[in-house]
Amino acid sequence: MQTIIFESCRFTRLGLIHSLAVNGIGSRETSYANSLEDLQRSCEHPIPRIILINESCLPIQSQSSTVIRNLIVEHPQSLFIIFMSSTNNHFEQYVFVRENVIITSKSIKTATLNQLLSHHVRQFNLTGIGDNRLNISPVVLSRSESNMLKMWMSGEGTTQISDKLRIKVKTVSSYKGSIKRKIKSQNKHIIYHVVRLSDSLTEGIYVS
Repeated sequence: MQTIIFESCRFTRLGLIHSLAVNGIGSRETSYANSLEDLQRSCEHPIPRIILINESCLPIQSQSSTVIRNLIVEHPQSLFIIFMSSTNNHFEQYVFVRENVIITSKSIKTATLNQLLSHHVRQFNLTGIGDNRLNISPVVLSRSESNMLKMWMSGEGTTQISDKLRIKVKTVSSYKGSIKRKIKSQNKHIIYHVVRLSDSLTEGIYVS
């Protein structure tokens, strides 16, 4: 199973290589991208099935986001795992923002990463239905939650949001609680980061 690692840290690369090896993906099937151009070329042929990207490797340009977004659309059968890097907050969880896109961080537990990789490998090889302990459904926010989240991310407080949306303070708090459960974090900075990264690399978190 062809895999690409876009990660500049040698120690993190070694950790990812170990997780891939545990899931039967050897060094001959793994290539390394050192730039966005490398990543694009590596995705041409053969088509990679797993692409591991450290956010810090992406140039701070709108073009880099567009390139990744296009790759995600062009390779719907490939699993993209994006590691948040510009946050010092501890986040051991993972969030599916698309069927083939996971946002997580370097703090993810090795066992959890191995479960995610194993699930994808088994599905690809048609050797099983994957790990039913994993929540692989993309996050979906209600329209009300999405509207409230935009205001929350812009810096507005609970009372301001309540007044502008003409809803009870208790309802705003309920929406916040629901979003925290769905994104698997009580930390608003992590939530903001996941949402911004999702907006940048996809068309944003699904809204029903």
